[in-house]
Amino acid sequence: MPSDVVGRITNRVNATRVTDVENDTVRLEYSAAGGGEVDGHQVTDIATHESVRLADGTETATVKIVVQAMQGGGQLVLTGSASGVVRGGSVRFEGVLHARSTTGKFRDLNGTALLAVAEMTDNETVKHVWRRFPE
Repeated sequence: MPSDVVGRITNRVNATRVTDVENDTVRLEYSAAGGGEVDGHQVTDIATHESVRLADGTETATVKIVVQAMQGGGQLVLTGSASGVVRGGSVRFEGVLHARSTTGKFRDLNGTALLAVAEMTDNETVKHVWRRFPE
């Protein structure tokens, strides 16, 4: 991975739920799970995205992600928000994640804010790339 990339994750959406509809606004909740690499470690993850989709094709989301190292333990919790535009059945989000991990493999990321890009395709796959802010 390039030096500024902290993680690459690919998730599969396993549940989508409409939580509210009001006028031109739809509130959605996605649950997803998958894995990839974070900070040099192979990981699995689970995530919940809560989105507000407007009729103009824009969408904002809050996200909660729990990342678990596959070898030797270690947990990383990521929370944040992003905005995006729906095109066809795909959405590209850009935003900021805040990392929390006080012990284990990911403790050097504790308190770090990460630039996040996530692309959800129409086949329910979500590809995440997380980068450190430029210094």
